[in-house]
Amino acid sequence: MEQRLSTPPEPAARESEILNRLLALYEEERQVYSRVQELTQNQLDQVRQGAPLADVRRILTKKKACLEVIGRLEMTEGHTKNTWAQGRHRWSGSSKARLHEALQVVTGLIEDILATEEKCDMYLIEQARGV
Repeated sequence: MEQRLSTPPEPAARESEILNRLLALYEEERQVYSRVQELTQNQLDQVRQGAPLADVRRILTKKKACLEVIGRLEMTEGHTKNTWAQGRHRWSGSSKARLHEALQVVTGLIEDILATEEKCDMYLIEQARGV
């Protein structure tokens, strides 16, 4: 019986594997956050138009479901993110740049969502005050 020793993957192959997993994660998150962005804009439009609270709640329920998906994605790839962080000093500049770019897209969506949420909150406060 032949005995095989398991050897760890070459550093470049490992880097590529980790990078590809994280890029896939951030692409999935981009898609889900794009949906959240769409829903948040819809929520703002509904609030501006004075829609019934039940309509706004339906949108919030959809947004919550999206955020739960993001939470599951993050949990699924938590180990990969930790591995990337631990080996950051070894990874190539091009890999770091690609990952940074993907993160910037997701971060931009989150910032836009938060800004729209803030506008929505301001409209709700104005409506509550009867302005």
